[in-house]
Amino acid sequence: MDLQLIETDSGGDIVFNGSDLEVINGFQNLPYLGMYGGNVKESTKEYLQNEERFDFWGNNLLMPRNSSIQFNSNIERLLNGVVITSSSRIQIEETVREDLSFMDEFADVEVNVFLESTEKLNIYIKITELNRQQSQNFVYIWDATKKELTNG
Repeated sequence: MDLQLIETDSGGDIVFNGSDLEVINGFQNLPYLGMYGGNVKESTKEYLQNEERFDFWGNNLLMPRNSSIQFNSNIERLLNGVVITSSSRIQIEETVREDLSFMDEFADVEVNVFLESTEKLNIYIKITELNRQQSQNFVYIWDATKKELTNG
């Protein structure tokens, strides 16, 4: 079980169900954390003990010695700096796959990126457990004008 996360206009947030926290059993948080849970400014590095970290809090807590699986928000960094065109669509798709590659051990991940306009793109992700018992689809919409992500 995990706490449910949703995208808000100011970043991810947990969901309340009355006075309790909403929990989930599944992959719902993984694409979001993989793409938008890391350090937008730079890939995770070794930090001094008292140095402020700007990456996902779980990188230090859950994966402190394995930087290859830490979340780094490569797609968020790319989207903040790339012009959305048909040629950049392929690079965006590959970067999403790279950010979600940590899931390869337990799931098949399919990524498709479609341009809605020169300001918006849709990121479609299908995650299927390797045993094929569960499959989930996710849609994220990137608005380049506002430089923000919304759930589709």
